[in-house]
Amino acid sequence: MAAESNGRRALPRVLVTGGEHPAGLAALRALDRAGFETWAAVQSRDSLAARSRAAAGLIEVPDARTQPDAWVEALARAAESHGFAAVLPGTEPALLAMAGREGAFPDSVAVGSSPESSLRRATDKIALGLLALRSGMNAPPTHVVSADGEIDAEDVTYPAMVKPLRSELFTDGRLRRYEAKRVESEPELVGALQDYPDGTGLVQPYLDGRLISVNGVAFRGKLYGANQHVVHRVWPDRCGQAVFAETIPMTPGRDQRVADFMTDLGWNGVFNLQLIEHDGGEYVIDLNPRFYVSLTLAVAAGMNLPAIWTSLLLDMPVATNGYRPGMRFRQEKGDPRAILCELRRGEYAAARDLLPRANTVHALFSIRDPRPGLSIVGDVVSALRRAATR
Repeated sequence: MAAESNGRRALPRVLVTGGEHPAGLAALRALDRAGFETWAAVQSRDSLAARSRAAAGLIEVPDARTQPDAWVEALARAAESHGFAAVLPGTEPALLAMAGREGAFPDSVAVGSSPESSLRRATDKIALGLLALRSGMNAPPTHVVSADGEIDAEDVTYPAMVKPLRSELFTDGRLRRYEAKRVESEPELVGALQDYPDGTGLVQPYLDGRLISVNGVAFRGKLYGANQHVVHRVWPDRCGQAVFAETIPMTPGRDQRVADFMTDLGWNGVFNLQLIEHDGGEYVIDLNPRFYVSLTLAVAAGMNLPAIWTSLLLDMPVATNGYRPGMRFRQEKGDPRAILCELRRGEYAAARDLLPRANTVHALFSIRDPRPGLSIVGDVVSALRRAATR
């Protein structure tokens, strides 16, 4: 393990994992913006966090997916030797690796994890529906199906969503991530199921409606920093992550239902709960119990969720004064592709979004922190080289 620092000085000192991804980068920037001395635990010096000026220092760690014990040990050693006040696991593999291993850290270190039982329920897509119903929301009709079993045509309508039982599952001795997919027919459904362990997954009807993300911090039975945004586009098309979104005022009563959901779950930490508004109801379709890709939007709108979480962990004062509707988020890589898909379907109004929009923040690009955004150029060059080779 190696460490380096750029010489900045602030207190308290916090260690953040997950900076290989835009969500972790957003958390790193948010904590730095709030005045924390924020270090990044990275697997590579080429990661987004390692390129960011928001990182006061770097700690090299192994991969939490393949070496969870060694990953925790590296973080615990760093926490003791560098005097970190808090350690924040920023990805689902990091949360799973941390579960039950919090005792490896010095007593003086606040570890940003939830009870293991809560984590297991938070990542179980069947439990998600039960939590939704108990909190006064809806859940899409859900069936467990297998690729080698008989699929009842009365249970499945197309288009449909097919999902893994959990997003992160052990395969060949390591964690692998499995994504939800939209399918148009039974052959597509069987093919999608065959990509999951044991060929088994969940099938739900594809609900048309407004896609909403409710975000916040749950801590000891209370909800802090609740905000919501409408997702205008996702990538992959019609079944993916938010690539263009906009904050909207909180729907009356929804923050209380979400608070009940998270309290029932027993969750502590940042979360992103995804809903579909359909036929007058709100249907819970997914939960990200971690930093999420559009986190920078909540921060820009006035809800610095990573700073709120860290302050709660460290028993520091927390003040939330609402958030600004009308702020926008754009994911630089996925949104142009999503716009192109809409144009191909004849949705020509999407063309106006090719132009810059006011009050827009991005997943990678930042004037204050430009180097992570330059990774897009490197990705384009690499893609062109691969294409030339082929």
